[in-house]
Amino acid sequence: MADKSSVTAAIKPGDGAVETYLHSQPSCVSSGIVSSKIYEGKTMDENRVSPRNTDPTAGSDPLPTGLSCLDKIPGEEHVEKIPKIDSTSSTNEPHKKAALGFLQQQHTIPTTGKAIPTGKWEYIFFCIFYFSNNGAPIGGNGGALRQLLTNQAFPNGIVHWGGQYLNLNSFLLDITGILFAAQLVTLLTVGPYADYGHWRPWIMITAQTILYICQFSMCGINKASQWQAAQALFVVGSLATNIATAFYTATFPSLVHNLPKILKSEQDVRDGLKTAEEHAELDSYERSKLYNLANIAGSALVVVSYSIAVGISAGIGFNTNKELIYSYNVLMGYFGAITVICTVPFFLVQKHRPGQQLPEGTSWWTVGFKQIWSAAKSAKELRQCLLYLLAFFMLQETFGTYFNITGILQNEVINYSPLKLNAMSLVADLAGGSGTVFVLVLQKKFRFSVKAGVFYGACMTLVPSLWGGIGYFTKAIGFHHVWEFWLAQAWNFQTAAWGSYQITMISEVVPAPKAFLFFSLFNCVGKTSGFIGPFISSAIIERANGDTNAAYWFLFAMGSVGCIALWFVDTDAAKRDNARYLEREAAEYYSVDQLKQVHETELEDIATKP
Repeated sequence: MADKSSVTAAIKPGDGAVETYLHSQPSCVSSGIVSSKIYEGKTMDENRVSPRNTDPTAGSDPLPTGLSCLDKIPGEEHVEKIPKIDSTSSTNEPHKKAALGFLQQQHTIPTTGKAIPTGKWEYIFFCIFYFSNNGAPIGGNGGALRQLLTNQAFPNGIVHWGGQYLNLNSFLLDITGILFAAQLVTLLTVGPYADYGHWRPWIMITAQTILYICQFSMCGINKASQWQAAQALFVVGSLATNIATAFYTATFPSLVHNLPKILKSEQDVRDGLKTAEEHAELDSYERSKLYNLANIAGSALVVVSYSIAVGISAGIGFNTNKELIYSYNVLMGYFGAITVICTVPFFLVQKHRPGQQLPEGTSWWTVGFKQIWSAAKSAKELRQCLLYLLAFFMLQETFGTYFNITGILQNEVINYSPLKLNAMSLVADLAGGSGTVFVLVLQKKFRFSVKAGVFYGACMTLVPSLWGGIGYFTKAIGFHHVWEFWLAQAWNFQTAAWGSYQITMISEVVPAPKAFLFFSLFNCVGKTSGFIGPFISSAIIERANGDTNAAYWFLFAMGSVGCIALWFVDTDAAKRDNARYLEREAAEYYSVDQLKQVHETELEDIATKP
């Protein structure tokens, strides 16, 4: 083990030693883990990158020609410098530079504490929590209940809303648009602050608690005259669900980065036992694995819970409006209880990990706006991130609004039957879970990239919209018959790759320390599609004289554009872009003392490694 005192002694102002560390045994250290030199008396911008090497991913000055990281410099104590990438180095290959850039991201921005390893139960309960996202705790039965009550309140299908008279389906899409507009404001307000300090788990806890309240409150909504209350509870509960989901997805990269095997892998890179590329590939695979396992666990729980729900619906009956409403009331309480059981354990074992430090001289009131401004200024540096943001927007437009429109048609065709609704949900999750297992096994065997997985899934999401669009011209197919909705649920086997890899893909293209800011941004954009899509679809349906199938062509066109944009996303370039972005922000906002503290902490960690 390295001697701690000798490591600490190596950190002296003016000697550039914050970029070095001592080892009692010779070993190589990958570049990109500690890349910044800090010299007393110089500005931070002067210290970021050497004039001879303008790529922060490559670090500062290269080692002297012919000197390997194992060689000792004559006349000096054995102090190993981190190898750099220069224009003549074989490590200048894009994939290798991307791996180094990925490592560098973890160690550029000052944090409020040391890494906390992910625990076994934290990992398991994270996967179980996914039931709340995958089980549509208020969107399925709650959505059907509010639609049923509104339909009973307006039997002619015309709703007086916003000073005009709207078709019922158009009204429901408008409500969905309002829901996502509220989420846009909430996430853009809270998201930028969540990367700082230790408080971010409380966002999920608060949102999830509001969801519990709305779920159980809908147990008492049982009259047509209460349709407005049903709409309000649905909107607030769905908003809480979407916020909890947004921060849940932003949590999983840090769980993976802090897995003991990942922490060991990074140390192996420092010790020269593996390459940076091997570490980056392992981290990427483990991120895919965790989110796939969460999908599988969520789907399995949903299959079991919906199987029981089908029995509950059949037992209560749904032949009269009274039985139908009572069935939904019971199911809301049933799913509310399961949601509590599946989510509370994660909150009990979740570790409140350190976030970014506040830059010196910056208050909590202004740091969120500064972070947004910093990201906005770096738009050109984050080209791949923005390109995937465009693809994500288009594809979420397709898939998100597809579910809204198809759900409305499905409820009409099955005559609001809770038995058929929950049975179809069971098939959907069984197919989705099976599809996720299938792609996880394939990835484990062939180790295909995250981009390959998400692109396949994205293409598969276009098929249902095309199918629905055909229904505009014919009644033979196009979501006019009950069997088509069964087929749509089974198609989840093919679209599972989109659900599994779209979130992992975000973690491939966004700066690691800014996960909550960028995941909030992606969720805002994804849900903005749920804001814009329903409004545009509502207008299209009105122009088509109430023919809902007309909206599917809009969705198919948007999805096609999204697939084209996704094809051109370069994840290797994204990692290099992110490294440059973080280097610039560290230089612009953080003091020399804060950046010194980052490297002193790293050296202490290295010194205490066995």
